[in-house]
Amino acid sequence: MIDQKNTLLGTVLAVILVVILGRFIPLVGGIIALIIAGIVVGYLVNKTFKMGAVHGALVGLFTGIIYVLLIYIISGFSEKIIGGLIIYSLGSIPVYILLGLGGGIIGSVIKARQQSGKTLDEDESDQDDDEEDEE
Repeated sequence: MIDQKNTLLGTVLAVILVVILGRFIPLVGGIIALIIAGIVVGYLVNKTFKMGAVHGALVGLFTGIIYVLLIYIISGFSEKIIGGLIIYSLGSIPVYILLGLGGGIIGSVIKARQQSGKTLDEDESDQDDDEEDEE
């Protein structure tokens, strides 16, 4: 089941970061933005690694589509640029999907490690309490 709220949140975050970081760091800003948004979505989904990857890929897909549409709107709906945009979208959208997928996996790994660390700490404290109760 797709978590629509977190996917929408990640897409909005990715679009904002792609525009902002793309202006400040022209070549690397979009890559960093998609990985960050993927990590956030993978962390928020709080399910398996597969679900984190799926949600991250969806964020990448939607961000790629929105970014291409923004370029088309900024160009003033020019017919001269549409051919270049189609070619650009064929190359960029799969890259956006892969970056989002990678970020989603990283985010779900971070969440899993955080949860396993908490359960280990809780188990150790429970064992210490049990030993004190026996004495």
